[in-house]
Order: sequence, then C-alpha cells, then structure tokens
Amino acid sequence: MGNEWFPLREGDEQSLAVTYAMDEPREPEQWTIGVQAPTTFQDQPVAVRHHSAGVSYYLKVDEQGIRRVAIRTDIDDAPTADAEPVWVLKAPYAVGTEWTTVTVPYLIQRKNEYPRELKHTHKAQMTWRIEAVDDVVQLADGSTHRPCLRVVGQAQLNLYTDPVNGFTDVPLTSREWYCQGEGLVKFEREEKLPPGFMTGGSLRAERRP
Repeated sequence: MGNEWFPLREGDEQSLAVTYAMDEPREPEQWTIGVQAPTTFQDQPVAVRHHSAGVSYYLKVDEQGIRRVAIRTDIDDAPTADAEPVWVLKAPYAVGTEWTTVTVPYLIQRKNEYPRELKHTHKAQMTWRIEAVDDVVQLADGSTHRPCLRVVGQAQLNLYTDPVNGFTDVPLTSREWYCQGEGLVKFEREEKLPPGFMTGGSLRAERRP
C-alpha cells in the first residue's frame, strides 16, 4: 500500500531522533514507527502505522492521496473513526497542492496553570501546501536523500499570552519531507510565542539509519 512518496510496506520500521529547542529544557527522545499488517476498517482496506507512543493510525490509500480515517491506542479494543478523514498527503503530488487539517499545539504549555498542555483544549485549522517535489534532504548522520516532497503547514492559534499583549495570534508551523521510496525522513514543528504566561519552542525529528 502507499505510494512512492509514502510507501506503507508491512514490516517496515523507522526510528526518529527527536530533539527540542524549548523555553524550558526537554530531553531528546526516540520514536519508532512501524507498519503493521493491513486490515479493513468500515469495509475498506487500510494500512496501519504504529507509533511507539502507543497509538496506531489507520490510513486509507487511493488515487486521491493518503488520509487517516481512524486511530487506536494500545489500550483500546477497537479503532475510533475520525470525524472527518485527516489528510497526510493529497494528490496530485505537485507544487501548489493544498489541503487543510485540524491541528493542536504540541509544544505550547502554560507556565503556572494545570493542566499545562493545551493540546486537549485548543485546536486550529492548518493549511498544508506542497512547496517542492525535488528537494534534497541531508540528515545529521550525513546521509543525503532525494528527490523529496517538502510539505509546509501553517496555522494561527489565538491565545491570551500576557496582560500587555492580551490575545495574540501564535503561528504554528510544520514542515515535513517525504522522500521517494522512503517516506517521511524529517519533520519540524515551531510554536514560538512572546514571553508571558506560556512557553513554546520547536522540535526536529530525523530518521535514523
């Protein structure tokens, strides 16, 4: 299943080295994502990607692209359908192709309130765009990957950041690189905001050999 930009071959596994540049220090992490046996969901064939954080993503693949249709945590008996399909990559795979998804803040946290994370209470519409189809990606291990799709997502999250600025539109930016025959090899996320009631920062994840 999958396509040349995002192959979903059963048994494939990749490790991602994740580093953070945060207002408050955060330790590096390693994520492992593996492709499990394909299955059916709502009578349709789907690919299944499992993340080491304990979540499986059910992906529908067709000529329109690749989209997530359900998720299942390791403690769930069955997958839960997405209210609307969440696009991962939308065809045609050409510069200018756009789509939107709902996103949540990954990195922004409250300084003095609990729960600190905003991801359970705040959402924003993110507009994605294929910005390049022939990008070259060089990873920290020295390896070079080409050709790659570069996909950039932009969203605004309106937050009360401090008494002086009041409500501020905080930019959320994601960048993803999908390389031919390899899939996702690198992604970045930026959630930076002025000093005040909250902290933010950025993360970078790169595939390890």
